[in-house]
Amino acid sequence: MRADLVVGSQFPDIELPDQSGVSTRISTIASNQPLILVFSRGWW
Repeated sequence: MRADLVVGSQFPDIELPDQSGVSTRISTIASNQPLILVFSRGWW
């Protein structure tokens, strides 16, 4: 695990593509509100 990804630390402000392929920063999505990220693997 990366040293900056530990319980209680702030999550890095990464940029991820949406369903259309447009990149958006997590800070823009959250807009200073609580945010839950869910990562799942595979096809539905």
